[in-house]
Amino acid sequence: MLQEAILKFRSSGPILLPAIIDNYWLGEIKIYEDYAVLPYEVHEPQPLEKVLDMFEMNADLAILYHIVPSSATAYGHECCVYCYPVTERMFKINCKTRLIHELYVTIYNSIEVMSADIFEDLRLHERRGKFIEKREHVQIMNDFNCGL
Repeated sequence: MLQEAILKFRSSGPILLPAIIDNYWLGEIKIYEDYAVLPYEVHEPQPLEKVLDMFEMNADLAILYHIVPSSATAYGHECCVYCYPVTERMFKINCKTRLIHELYVTIYNSIEVMSADIFEDLRLHERRGKFIEKREHVQIMNDFNCGL
């Protein structure tokens, strides 16, 4: 099932986000028991704000967080977005810095693993800086209850 999900993302990812996802620039896929990580190099680096707009507008992804470690620096921004479970596509995308050079797409084999990882990702970032944008736990729970 995980291999099938990887193939589906490799077909649909470049269509959903053509400016930042190109399978030509896909690195070595790391496959684990319940998920896989696909590292993509962004051939033409994009500003984080533009990438966030692409996530919301073109791919209909939920922004889990956009965080900056300190207000004293413009560097070190991190963001994470995920696909709404009702779409039956189970993935999230993480990226860092103000100019996006690479993305990490995590593909899951079950909604339970995905929801647990989404909550853990948010928990790990809660004390790392100031959130510019953050999806509340209630919203995430609602997203995943609809998909179960």
